[in-house]
Amino acid sequence: MKHYFLILGLLFSIVAFGQVNTFSTPKDSAFTIPMITASYAHQWSAGDLSNRFGHNNNVGGSFAIKNKNHWYYGIKGNFIWGNKVNENTILSDLLTEDSYIIDNEGRLTSVFLEERGSSFFLVGGKLFNVLTKNNNSGILVYGGFGTLHHKIRIAFKDEVNTLSEENKKGYDRLSFGYAINGFIGYMHLSKNRFLNFFGGFDYTQGWTKSLRKYNYDTQQADTKVSNDILYGIRLGWIIRLNKRTQQEYYYD
Repeated sequence: MKHYFLILGLLFSIVAFGQVNTFSTPKDSAFTIPMITASYAHQWSAGDLSNRFGHNNNVGGSFAIKNKNHWYYGIKGNFIWGNKVNENTILSDLLTEDSYIIDNEGRLTSVFLEERGSSFFLVGGKLFNVLTKNNNSGILVYGGFGTLHHKIRIAFKDEVNTLSEENKKGYDRLSFGYAINGFIGYMHLSKNRFLNFFGGFDYTQGWTKSLRKYNYDTQQADTKVSNDILYGIRLGWIIRLNKRTQQEYYYD
């Protein structure tokens, strides 16, 4: 939890910095702003997903529009990766006592388990113009509906017939399902267009099911619907796509 307090403290400092620039000027007008974003989040797993993975990294991008009435809507996608795999005994029957696997030449080689995944959402919400006199900035709250997928990536250097691309499918736990997403944080769209950013709490909950017919290590089918949760702090940069308004020329 101490990581959250440090990050939230940083967010508060950034918001305060934005207020210094805006409180000294009259309240400006709101207008429609299309934008693309790039962001990073460090996430923790919860629910059934915590039995399989630990914390991970998430990079995302989005296209969104904030209209002059402060409604916010768009599409976002994320790529997930990490090396904290809690379900790390899936290859036990194939490994030596020292946790190596024997390659096609009879040599010992290391095997690495990693997390891979992605999510995609249609999102909609509202910008609440508080904490600042900049009428295009404030507290952003939105929700979304989409999909979540994840799997265990099995990596090694040499050729291993027992872990061919086809055989990996019996171990990788590839899962897919519907998901919801929520975000609450601060979004700043500066009058000079150079300092545009957002940051806040990001939450995803998915109901996923295995896409593999059979798990080789358990020797049974996995038919369970898993309750998968990811949460963390997301920080992002915004590129505005709207033409400059007359007011923005004035502030330059």
